[in-house]
Amino acid sequence: MPSINFLNRRAEWVFIATTTTFALSTLFVAGRLISRFFILRHRTADDWWMILAWFLAFGLSFSIDYSTTKGLGRHDNNISTSDALSLRRCEYAFTILYNPALMATKTSILVLYLRLSKNSQRVLRYASYATLGVVNVAGVVLTFMNAFQCRPVTAAYKPSESAQECISIVTLYLCSAPVNIITDLAILALPIPVLTGMRLPQRQKTILVLTFALGIFVTIVDVLRIYYLQDAISSQVKGTGRLGTSPNFAWNVSTALVWSTVEVNVGIICGCVPTLKPLIKRILPAMITSKYGTSKSGSMSSQRHNELHQGASIPEPESGIQPPSRAQIPSRQEAEMAMMDFLTVPETMPDITRPRSPYEQEPQNAVYFGFVNMQVPKSMLKTKGMDSFKYCATVTILFFLWGFSYGLLNTLNSEISKIADHTTSQTLGLSTAYFGAYFFGAMTVGQWTLRHGGFKATFISGLCIYGTGTLMFWPSAVLTSFPGFLISNIVVGFGLSVLETAANPFLALCGPIQYAELRLLLAQGVQAIATILSQLLAERALFSSIYSSPSLIDVQWTYLAITLFTVALALFFYYMPLPEADDAELQMQADDLGIYSSETFFGTCLRLIYMTLGLAIFAQFCYVAAQECMSVWFTEMLTEISPASSLAVLPNNYVLIGHTTFALGRLFFVPLCLLVPPRILLLVAFIGCLVCSSLTMALDVSANRIAVPSLLFFFFEGPIWPLIFAIGLRGLGGKTKFGAGCLTAAASGGGIFPFVMYAVQQIQNKSIQYSYCVIIALFAFGMLLPLYLNFVPNARAQVDPYKGAPGTRTRKLSRPFHILSKQVSSATKTFWLQTSKAEG
Repeated sequence: MPSINFLNRRAEWVFIATTTTFALSTLFVAGRLISRFFILRHRTADDWWMILAWFLAFGLSFSIDYSTTKGLGRHDNNISTSDALSLRRCEYAFTILYNPALMATKTSILVLYLRLSKNSQRVLRYASYATLGVVNVAGVVLTFMNAFQCRPVTAAYKPSESAQECISIVTLYLCSAPVNIITDLAILALPIPVLTGMRLPQRQKTILVLTFALGIFVTIVDVLRIYYLQDAISSQVKGTGRLGTSPNFAWNVSTALVWSTVEVNVGIICGCVPTLKPLIKRILPAMITSKYGTSKSGSMSSQRHNELHQGASIPEPESGIQPPSRAQIPSRQEAEMAMMDFLTVPETMPDITRPRSPYEQEPQNAVYFGFVNMQVPKSMLKTKGMDSFKYCATVTILFFLWGFSYGLLNTLNSEISKIADHTTSQTLGLSTAYFGAYFFGAMTVGQWTLRHGGFKATFISGLCIYGTGTLMFWPSAVLTSFPGFLISNIVVGFGLSVLETAANPFLALCGPIQYAELRLLLAQGVQAIATILSQLLAERALFSSIYSSPSLIDVQWTYLAITLFTVALALFFYYMPLPEADDAELQMQADDLGIYSSETFFGTCLRLIYMTLGLAIFAQFCYVAAQECMSVWFTEMLTEISPASSLAVLPNNYVLIGHTTFALGRLFFVPLCLLVPPRILLLVAFIGCLVCSSLTMALDVSANRIAVPSLLFFFFEGPIWPLIFAIGLRGLGGKTKFGAGCLTAAASGGGIFPFVMYAVQQIQNKSIQYSYCVIIALFAFGMLLPLYLNFVPNARAQVDPYKGAPGTRTRKLSRPFHILSKQVSSATKTFWLQTSKAEG
């Protein structure tokens, strides 16, 4: 008997967990129905969706409970032959019911969001529609895939029938996990900014936020479910198609199935909690009633809501009545206490964006943001000292993020190619997908959001896209799918380009203009350090198992962690007050520097600022192309010249040393910006890259010796991107944000020229070392920008930092400003002469 109890222990645990969570969900659904149908006497679409979800959850839970009596949670040798068919039928019923139950639960919550944002909060409404579309499309597709997992369908649960083709059901669940996580995080995060922005008493606001934040438990349960799904797939032969045909399937999959049921039941509970206020108010009124609840204003507010609900008419105020005194008008906080009633009033939600009463006042230098009053940040063009450092340090986190991401992706792409046996063109295709997305991301979402929404909105948009891309890697790793890796690289590159469209100009503009290059170089140095750390972490810890076992399924946790961190960072930036700068302020700054958009290039029709911007975009395009060419072909060139066994260090370590010298190059040029004009530093960097790439191509020596100029190449190329970006933006005025998008899109050159080098090797049958002529040509063409900046006087006047700060030299005024100054001086002199004659 003890052995039998031991064998049945997992089955008993599965039964207890499933039954308990379903009983709790039933209790909360009953409370919701009492609140909505009997107390409020009102029914909405989200209530019916939740009822449907409960019925589906009943079928889901019943199939698990019944299957425990047929062998779920036991080993194969403890399952009788007569129970095998019933067990597989229960498992098949579960696979069909799971996705509809989850879809109905999330649809109910999102329909509630739509109802709450009906009269305001347009962003919440549109985001809810988008999430609703993803939930239902994914739910329908996965349901049909589960239902028709085998051909014929009956072969999924009848072992006697031969299956022509089957989908591995555990693999399918594991591949669909990112969709569940993305929608869970969206449902969790969408209402938080709206709720924290309401003007409610602190206790009511806290209760309200915590009520909606209960959805975090659904995400936690989903992660646990994924862990056990992964454990199940590692315990069976990958690719086993038919449900339950792998050895000990009932034992291995039982924990994953029960966590799937718990996920649905917990989701129903969290979806019902926000609607329970009327019931709780009847049972525990002190729990949610404010001390202002019995005030006259609160009573009048509740009375008005009741009359609206019952269809009663509200008498209009009589004409001629004078406005009440200030003491008689309820404060904004008391008036908005009725915001809690949006959970009880049938169709409408009060509009929190109403105009403020003339009797209401708020501090001039404060903004109500979330739970606290924060100081309104200055315009970024006026920040200096600690203010500039604080905001720039915050944005530097983003540089660290995409540097870390680039290091992981770079390491992982090479390992993916080895495991999946990709061709060279496929490996280059992953890099092309990443950099090619930079063009479309910067010129579409990035530029439009920056110009219309500002820096903060662009940061949040980029983080959301980037987080989605990292999570999309998950199913690609499970299936080792090249198209999946390609798409995930595109989405990641798209998101990072949106981020970089805002982050680079933010650092260039937030603070004294003469230190723009210094700030951007320092932040980009942090990015380079993050790339080194991620490469070390990937090779030594995260992806170390790849080398011993050819599977990518374990690294999905790394990308899940990055996704969760990205969501947290997006919320952080939402609540972090950041300074902004509109086009008018940027144009005013350019005018103050004596840079006018009407200035032309040597009297031609070409305007000077556009000439400078065009050459900066072209130089940036050439630089990124050359950088990526070196990064892709560096180790291959070394191993082509000499065998890997003869190298002083391993090829991967050479890459790590190269990235280290790259970071040192950026940091080394930071203090030089205080001593030397940035245009001269840019010229030095281009000359250094041109010389080093020429030596790398021309020298006929061993690989260890040719690595010396190659590593020096990494050093000189380090500062080029931030120098070009800061110089290219200076003086653009109202076109600064447009210029930022174009300069970021120029990174797309990194997706083209590695293929050009490959074509030189294949078509002309040349060595990798010879194909470095492409890098030499790119830097030769890119040299046009530093030559233009250093030898064209008007260009020097445009891009040299303004030295108007105390203790620095002052730049000579440009010709238009000089002429204007003469005109103003002459007009002033004439005015005073005429005034003196009149007085005389």
